[in-house]
Amino acid sequence: MCGRYTLATPPSELVEAFGVPSLGFEWHARFNLAPGQLAPVVAEDTRGRRMGLLTWGLVPTWMDEPGRGFINARAESAPRKPSFREAFARRRCLVPADGFYEWHTPPGGGAKTPFWIHPATGGVVSFAGLWERWQRPGRTTLYTFTILTTAANGDVRSIHDRMPAVIAGPDRATWLDREAPEDVVRALVGVPPDGTFVSHVVSPRVNKPGEDDAGLIEPVSR
Repeated sequence: MCGRYTLATPPSELVEAFGVPSLGFEWHARFNLAPGQLAPVVAEDTRGRRMGLLTWGLVPTWMDEPGRGFINARAESAPRKPSFREAFARRRCLVPADGFYEWHTPPGGGAKTPFWIHPATGGVVSFAGLWERWQRPGRTTLYTFTILTTAANGDVRSIHDRMPAVIAGPDRATWLDREAPEDVVRALVGVPPDGTFVSHVVSPRVNKPGEDDAGLIEPVSR
């Protein structure tokens, strides 16, 4: 799964990496993005490709009440699940990130150890995402997203058995193309190649969503 991630990449680098206009929102480096919070997402519509702030936790259109939403969807089953099927077909997005957190549970139980997992070559990656618009008369329209997950690769498997699905740079345009064939799109969310990520142990302060500073990604001794 993916329950926390980071995005501290400067806006100029994001604009270049994702081919979007200048950001239309106030930018803040984030070191502990958590469910229910606003986060930058890249999508395309009739006005072209843009980056905007959506709430993490996808709310399907058929829900009577929003609730907390789905923060993750399994890439293997999302095209068939009622909660994600339409979004997978028509509302795919990219979720920029420069790392994510995962917690390792020791054999036999005990305190979980948080790891920051980040690109081996640095820079920003794009998680595969889906977005949705929830509308009801007299209610605030909600724009939400979820992150697709896949089986962990060799970089992550010793920490957790799932990880975010990553859309490689050359495949971003295809992922955002609403006319792309489903079999082509589904092939983009396979397990990332080994060597994509590296990781290190970080402070348990990351367990608290209210903590959000650069110290969270600094390595600590186990």
